[in-house]
Amino acid sequence: MPNIRITIIFAVIVVAAVAGIAWPFLSNMKHFYILEPVQASQWHMGKGSEYTPEMVYQVSFNQTKFLADMKFLPVSGGNQQLLVKINPGNGTNEIDQTVNIGLVYYFVNTSAESKSYFDILNQSIFSMRDYATESKYLAKDAEWGDLYIGENEEKLKVTDSGKMSFKFGSANAFLLSYRIGANINKIWIVDNLPLPVKSEIYDPYGNLVYTYELVSLKAPSTPGFTS
Repeated sequence: MPNIRITIIFAVIVVAAVAGIAWPFLSNMKHFYILEPVQASQWHMGKGSEYTPEMVYQVSFNQTKFLADMKFLPVSGGNQQLLVKINPGNGTNEIDQTVNIGLVYYFVNTSAESKSYFDILNQSIFSMRDYATESKYLAKDAEWGDLYIGENEEKLKVTDSGKMSFKFGSANAFLLSYRIGANINKIWIVDNLPLPVKSEIYDPYGNLVYTYELVSLKAPSTPGFTS
């Protein structure tokens, strides 16, 4: 009997030791899976631009409202351009501007008449560059970055996904959000479309800074939107 007891005690000690060694590894695996769901699709600014979609946005920034028709032109010589047609909607003529697409989607070499509108686009639709010049996971609870608002730190992450309705139609989309004061700032992403499709952004004082939404889409070659 003493030998049996010793054997059992030894076995328990071995199992406990193995569990103690393995637990940090298993715990890290779980943590890694939550933060980086490797089975999910990924998105970055410009993903799908090679399919040359045309995306028309309704933009409202403070007191300025306009339509921005953005057509991704075919890649030529390894470079791609974006044709942007601005319709101010106040009786003035349409403003056309073609720009070269770079990694960060920040456009400053524009005409004098289009500059003020591109300043708004740089701060709104194209501001997604701050979080997604590199690929990010499209999965519930995936974190996209940290934001520092005053003394508070917030995380931009995917908080919802599924079939959603927009002015351009319905699509499988991913909602990114973070809290700012009493409001929730929101950005909607659709995989294989190179730009966010909708956003609603407030400042820390509760003022609505800007909104934009994709109201028309022509993407006959884009996966998921082919006719």
